[in-house]
Amino acid sequence: MNADAKKRYKDIELPFTCPLNNREFNSTKGLSVYVSKTLKIEHSEYYDKYIKHRDSSCFFCGKKGLFISLGKGYRNLCDDSNCIKKSFSSNSVEGFMYRNMCSREEAKNLFEVENARQLKERIKSHESLRKEDPLWDKKRSRNCKEFWLNKGFSEEDAEIEVKKVMNEIHQKTSKKIKSDPEKYASKYPTKIEYYINKGFSEKEAKNKISDIQNRFSLKKCIEKYGNDGILIFQQRQIKWQKSMKDNGNIKGGYSKISQVLFRDILNSYNIDDTKYVFFWTKNKEYFLKNNKSIFLYDFTDIKNNKMIEYNGDQYHANPIIYNEDSYPHPYHKKEGYRAKDIWLKDRSKIELANNNGFEVLTIWDSEYRKNPQQTLQKCIEFINKK
Repeated sequence: MNADAKKRYKDIELPFTCPLNNREFNSTKGLSVYVSKTLKIEHSEYYDKYIKHRDSSCFFCGKKGLFISLGKGYRNLCDDSNCIKKSFSSNSVEGFMYRNMCSREEAKNLFEVENARQLKERIKSHESLRKEDPLWDKKRSRNCKEFWLNKGFSEEDAEIEVKKVMNEIHQKTSKKIKSDPEKYASKYPTKIEYYINKGFSEKEAKNKISDIQNRFSLKKCIEKYGNDGILIFQQRQIKWQKSMKDNGNIKGGYSKISQVLFRDILNSYNIDDTKYVFFWTKNKEYFLKNNKSIFLYDFTDIKNNKMIEYNGDQYHANPIIYNEDSYPHPYHKKEGYRAKDIWLKDRSKIELANNNGFEVLTIWDSEYRKNPQQTLQKCIEFINKK
């Protein structure tokens, strides 16, 4: 630290005697004129040779400070904008260091004391304002209608402005989370990190998530509502699916030929059991979700716990036709979406179904087109198999 910095702007004592000719000066103005007109040298050069009493380095970076005048010498700051900003900062340790000419440790203590004092004053002031006006906090917050009413907005317009502000907040938050999902995983009760952060073991965390995912299941619906539970469950599935599709979380789509097969399978059911069946043109597709993905299943019988997946040969990379390094998908020809990647995704989908108590039968498009009746019988036998 530059201890002599406290003496800034007091480098010359008057009267001053010039060492070159012993001429005495009672003011720095007279000395300045003499140096410029008579000696004809730069003031900074004369100062360095005959007046300088202290270090002229910058308080922060150590570079040479900015020369001011013969009377004031060098400033203990250079011309770097960063150093100048630090010296003016009233809410930083560096600012306290410069103003008090002390070490960082001393400045840190002063900074904490001053912050505590200011906080105490603010709390005292805010408490007084809240007593005078109970809506004081809301009038300062853009996401409260009182803020907009206080600015002269009508009740209706104030509510519109609040919705705009909340939408902006949600969009920014969503963008922030999506930019680094691993960093913010601990913020959501559907993530393992959320429970581990609270002190649960990994096994306990998985059980917690499982409880959340099964909070609304067919079994619990029937237990709670009896026979009406089946209809309530179906309606909720359709509602969830529509919501997720509208929000871009899942994409709907089906092949028309698959619906022909599923309608034929449905005709083999007793009329009372058809309410347990889901496919696109009847009750929409059934879906399951895990921590990472949401999967739609082509044909689902929730009474018999059976599912049928109707796979297009190209879209799902029929292994009879394609090898693992092929790029069969018509819309995904990029690196990282080879046949083996498609198979891995389909395996994950089937494993999720199996973990939820469903058996899954895969039917290939080419298989059905070649032998429709044989394939239909195969599906019916699979559904009825105990």
